[in-house]
Amino acid sequence: MKFQQYSAPVMAKAVEDTTFYQYNRLVALNEVGGEPNRFGMSLAAFHRQNQERARRWPHAMLATSTHDNKRSEDVRARISVLSEMPEEWDRALSRWSKLNHGKRRTTDAGSAPSRNDEYLLYQTLLGVWPSFGPLGSPGIEGAKNAPGVSDAAELAQLSGRVEAYMLKAGREAKVNSSWFNPNTEYEEAMRDFVRALLCPQPDNSFLQDFLPLQQRIARVGAFNSLSQVLLKLTSPGVPDIYQGNEVWDFSLVDPDNRRTVDYEARHAALRTIRTLMPMRVRPRARNICLRICRMAGSSSI
Repeated sequence: MKFQQYSAPVMAKAVEDTTFYQYNRLVALNEVGGEPNRFGMSLAAFHRQNQERARRWPHAMLATSTHDNKRSEDVRARISVLSEMPEEWDRALSRWSKLNHGKRRTTDAGSAPSRNDEYLLYQTLLGVWPSFGPLGSPGIEGAKNAPGVSDAAELAQLSGRVEAYMLKAGREAKVNSSWFNPNTEYEEAMRDFVRALLCPQPDNSFLQDFLPLQQRIARVGAFNSLSQVLLKLTSPGVPDIYQGNEVWDFSLVDPDNRRTVDYEARHAALRTIRTLMPMRVRPRARNICLRICRMAGSSSI
């Protein structure tokens, strides 16, 4: 009993709330209950696991986002795209590191932010960028067709969220700062670095270089997200939709993923879909889902 009492807290605090903030190779894998050394599985292994679930745990919950996740399912779906373009990702990191070299500070603890924290920040920005927001960006030269960066206010809001996340990530990692011994000099340098990267000025060369790649990753990530939802709804088990995740959600760990959900907007979207979608499409969509369920060996829909 004593061992059981200790094992869960050790796993949560030592691995999920410390190591997962230090080991940033591909942070989409650093999820609660995840194993960062596993990049996926074969199609045959996926089917075998589904068959096992159908036989042994047909009513187990299928959750892709929760109140406790490090990143929402849509953020992870985007970041996972980096594993499919390693050479281009490496070149982008080299460019951004040079472009942002002058924005770093030298502190008693060394360069601020550290290279590891800077690497985490770039992955985070690619994942949370509001690419499905309003179109247009008059404040950023070269980004007029980039969705989700419509004005300085929107960039400021994004910056505030990312600043709060990087503060928490730095303290959880316990390398350059911590909750018990906060390094305010390092944390202020990180805050200013984030603000400099997201400054809505026409001469912000980082954003000019960052946005085209982000848009490509967001497009592929959208297909990843939709595929994930389809699998969750048709695989053996009971699918769970975390609050607000009926639509695109690009949130990070709490408190970011516990912001107030605009349910009225979601109700309005559903009403629009029901109004615009022809009646004959609904039976067809249901038949397609039924066929997919039978192929996946699931009776749920």
